[in-house]
Amino acid sequence: MQYINYNGNIYKEHEPVVPISNRGFKYGDGFFESMVMFDKKVPLLDYHMSRAEFTAEVLSCKFPVGFEDGFLEGLILDLAAVNDAVQNARVRLQFFRKGGGLYLPDSDELGYCISMDAIEHTQFDIGKGLVVGMREDCYKPIAMNSDLKHTSAMEYIMAAQFARAEKWDEMILLNHYAQVCEGLSSNVFIVKDDVLITPDLDSGCVNGVMRSYIIGLMEGAVQERDIETADLQNADEIILTNAVRGVQWVKEFNGDIYGNKKAVELTALLNKNLLGI
Repeated sequence: MQYINYNGNIYKEHEPVVPISNRGFKYGDGFFESMVMFDKKVPLLDYHMSRAEFTAEVLSCKFPVGFEDGFLEGLILDLAAVNDAVQNARVRLQFFRKGGGLYLPDSDELGYCISMDAIEHTQFDIGKGLVVGMREDCYKPIAMNSDLKHTSAMEYIMAAQFARAEKWDEMILLNHYAQVCEGLSSNVFIVKDDVLITPDLDSGCVNGVMRSYIIGLMEGAVQERDIETADLQNADEIILTNAVRGVQWVKEFNGDIYGNKKAVELTALLNKNLLGI
């Protein structure tokens, strides 16, 4: 039996604790962070907190009082303890605006829910290589909230269904200018002549935690610019990143085969700098 933390209280995962009036349920009025925990440590917790605080500010929400790095870490560890003392997990921290109202909320206070699922891997691993595709009619519009990790995810759900039908592991999403935006649950990097390139935030991509960390880690060596579909075809490598899996390399895209040299290097750097391995 799995357990969750809902507004500071522990409940069974399937216990009905979210009311029908919850604004996250009714309007998608919320946002979330997906984090990885290795050996009961969340390596990018400060990045997640910084992004969550920024998102709350953009959405005119009031962050829960005392909700800081140390407090959140304690909540995560307490939840891990009641979930069979799990040590390695995918952790989801979801915020939702409390109160009622229609489109105009009558309160800007935030509630939260923390859940977790055990994972097998104990460090970042590039995996066996992904088979990835793309549909030009499946795109993400650029909007004022495009870079936020909000809970309105219909375009990702539809894209995931397309990917499943085509037997792809992941899918590249374009923006409405037909430029590369992101993956289903990841940011996109390409490697050309040993240069690491990623779409800038104006492309409509989510401001990913792992994306931000890698850009900082590479100390100015990453180019942030528009990436056209032709750039994908001509790349030496295509890399997908997120906070839970770290770096994943694309083995095949639209029938073309790609390498993983830079992906291996980045994964080694992540494990060294974040996990001390």
